[in-house]
Amino acid sequence: MMERFGLIAKFSTSPNDVKYFVPAQLKSPPKDLAKMEPSPTDPCPLYLHFVNGFVPHGFFSQFVSRLISWCSKIGSVQPPNLYRDGAWFVVGRQVICDMTLICKKKFIKISLRRRTQDEAVAVPTSPETARSVRSFLEDTLQDLLKQFQYLGNLRYEFCVACPYCLQGHQVCANHNQTLCTHEDCLHLLEIKQGEHLICMKSFSGKVLTVRGLENWYPQRTGQVWSMNKT
Repeated sequence: MMERFGLIAKFSTSPNDVKYFVPAQLKSPPKDLAKMEPSPTDPCPLYLHFVNGFVPHGFFSQFVSRLISWCSKIGSVQPPNLYRDGAWFVVGRQVICDMTLICKKKFIKISLRRRTQDEAVAVPTSPETARSVRSFLEDTLQDLLKQFQYLGNLRYEFCVACPYCLQGHQVCANHNQTLCTHEDCLHLLEIKQGEHLICMKSFSGKVLTVRGLENWYPQRTGQVWSMNKT
């Protein structure tokens, strides 16, 4: 019963090796977890942004519970490292990737970074891995909305961080500094298809690209990615 409602999550690599995790009773994540950024050859960080202004109470622990079970089912052999408002998974067997989740007030940040052997040349994360993760995220969100009535009016968007603002071209209006690291000042752009990438906070006149976005979503001839201001 506790597993069904996401209060505990089972991680099993074999019938004789079963572990249970309680995502709601965790310590704060180490600072290094937030520093595990993807390389230029990996998918860009994906942001699950909640339009109403905050991640619902208890949502992240439910989300992580399902992710633990999913990783176990796809054959991950390393148990996850779980924290309050953070999680670190190792996914894949032949192509091994670190997957990290950081929960903030308004969004959950999902990152994938491929592991390499010592002195090996960095190679890209497989697009199949990123798309498999994205498919899981979308399916899980729909399942949570159906299971918990209080999430019925939940509005969310998949976003990326605006590359123009990340480069420090814009001065933060709240703190009067460039490259502001405050989460409320992070400019997120909703992922859509059909238009070019436009930052509506700048007057640069540039059409933007986000390296690694194509790994999360299949490319289609004649289509480009649209991102609207959140």
